[in-house]
Amino acid sequence: MRYTVERHGNAIQIGLILAVLIALACAPVSIILGRSTPTASPPATPTPITPLSQPTEGARSTSPLPTAAPTPAPSPAPDTQPSPLPPPPLPDDGNRSKLGVHGIWSNHILEFTQTLADAGAPFTIVKAVDDLGWLKDVKRISPETITVGRLTHDHEGAGLINDPETDLDWYAAVLMEPILTKVRDDPSLRQAIDYWELTNEPLGGGVPAEVYARLARLTIKCLDIAEANDLKLGIFGFSAGTPEWVDMLAIVDTGVLARAKAGGHILTLHEGVFGDDPIDKWWNVHFVDGDGNPTTEKTGVTAPGGWIPGGPILDDAGALCLRYRFLYHLLTERDEVVPLFVSEFYAGGGYDPADKADVVARMQWYDGQIGADDYVLGFGPFTLGPVPDWEKQDYEPFYEGQDGLVAYMIARTAGSSPP
Repeated sequence: MRYTVERHGNAIQIGLILAVLIALACAPVSIILGRSTPTASPPATPTPITPLSQPTEGARSTSPLPTAAPTPAPSPAPDTQPSPLPPPPLPDDGNRSKLGVHGIWSNHILEFTQTLADAGAPFTIVKAVDDLGWLKDVKRISPETITVGRLTHDHEGAGLINDPETDLDWYAAVLMEPILTKVRDDPSLRQAIDYWELTNEPLGGGVPAEVYARLARLTIKCLDIAEANDLKLGIFGFSAGTPEWVDMLAIVDTGVLARAKAGGHILTLHEGVFGDDPIDKWWNVHFVDGDGNPTTEKTGVTAPGGWIPGGPILDDAGALCLRYRFLYHLLTERDEVVPLFVSEFYAGGGYDPADKADVVARMQWYDGQIGADDYVLGFGPFTLGPVPDWEKQDYEPFYEGQDGLVAYMIARTAGSSPP
């Protein structure tokens, strides 16, 4: 009986042990280790990433995609745009000249800057091309002078904008890359340069208005990048005699000037006459047909007011000098006026110092005209300190001496008769 009982007890123990082992084998590992295990969830489906589409090989530059520029964000909606900033200081004296400088090498520009500052007639605006370091000295001598920097590069004419397949986000990064790299390499330029000129003489006559509109949309994307990097731009830099009226309409309809105004940027463009043409060629006149309607034909009959094909008849506007007044007629109607810098001006009359009196008189005429427009910051005659390609177009001698432009600016500010 004892043997039977022991066998029975052993059987029970063995059964219990087997039951425990089976239970442990079926239990989650977390119970064995005494830890909880989170409920497994299916892996999340990753958000698809759409790569930035590149222009076709026919449209894209062979240059690599720049790395210094951030990926531009979409243009903000109107209610999220930055608050309007006050415009840069404008001449506070009706007698003050708006004559400035377009300089490549500094040459005697700093001497002129010092002379004018000492006389209480500082330059309103000075522009430098490529060699930008001397603008630091301009700011040191004359802190109130507005400074503009331009960097030459293969894409500053925005030529790829003619191809509708060009990706605008990609191209905006291309245009901004030289500026961002320059500022990264020399952060002190942030204090030395108020505005960076984005493009130089893009497009031209005969280009469809839709291309101007595309350029404007590209420019908005560049403004986004500039503001993300705390920079201000001078936009467009249109060549003399452009854009046409239909192009102006296409540009403003994109909202680019409203966008520039909201961000505290400026507009730049070029004006003037060439050779022996009079400084007021096609200014304040337009041709009319037999019924008195504007016409592009040279009928020999003119009426007061400036006119360009398709545009309104405006007082004191012209197809060459003061052409900007047609664009600003639109901007005034839309409450989108932004400060303007005529960043290249051509007075005509040549560059021979023997013709100095005539050329100085031409500059004075233009200076007097733009003085009526408080949104105009100034104008920079092209050029001072020329590189070899432009050495025959040097206005520096016309600034010098008692019969020169510096003396004229001092006399005008003082309210005395110009020399």
